[in-house]
Amino acid sequence: MGPQSSDLNLIEAVWLDMELELGEGWGQIGDIPVLEAALQTVWQGIPGDRLQGLIHSMPQRLQAVIDAEGGPTAY
Repeated sequence: MGPQSSDLNLIEAVWLDMELELGEGWGQIGDIPVLEAALQTVWQGIPGDRLQGLIHSMPQRLQAVIDAEGGPTAY
């Protein structure tokens, strides 16, 4: 794994949160303005402490990648 690893890419965790919040129907939204509105609503609903937690998890994420010698981690 390199610097593009999802283990080190915090936005991947946020996208997963957003996907889960939107549910299975999000992929069926065919209207771009409706999708944009839904994404904005979900984005605004992400608690600040979730984002802070992700930021603060970076040292552990980095160490996990180092310990795994670039292999898969729990993240």
